[in-house]
Amino acid sequence: MDATQAAAWIGALTGAGGLIWNGYVHFTSGPRLRITAFSGMVKRPSPIGNPKFLKVTVRNVGTTATTLTNLSLHRYDSRWSKIKNRADWNAVVNEYQGPSLPHKLDVGAEWMVTMQEDENFGELISTKGMWCAIHHAFSDSSVQVKIVRTA
Repeated sequence: MDATQAAAWIGALTGAGGLIWNGYVHFTSGPRLRITAFSGMVKRPSPIGNPKFLKVTVRNVGTTATTLTNLSLHRYDSRWSKIKNRADWNAVVNEYQGPSLPHKLDVGAEWMVTMQEDENFGELISTKGMWCAIHHAFSDSSVQVKIVRTA
């Protein structure tokens, strides 16, 4: 192998490496939201009537800030309907305690809200799995997490 062939191989390998790196940066940059949703939470000291609450926490662990635009709840009949994103029950959460939407979520920041549950919510979550969805400005689709029932 002479110097010209060695230079060509080095150029080809570094070009391919640069292309792979640019693809990695493209797919890993931007906001990355980590969501937790717990149902059946209680507050202490307890408010009148000892109500249960849904607590939703969103953390931005990505590389770019985003704006949270909406919080919604969904219930799916089956795994297949979840894969197809065809919920049989949908709701938009519009009454909660915490920072209002839209809300700018910087890198490393956290957004936490609580929603008081009623008896209908308890029935809905006990019959089938419920999912909490966060909609944000950098994506056309929502980020969803299954709601964990604590009580």
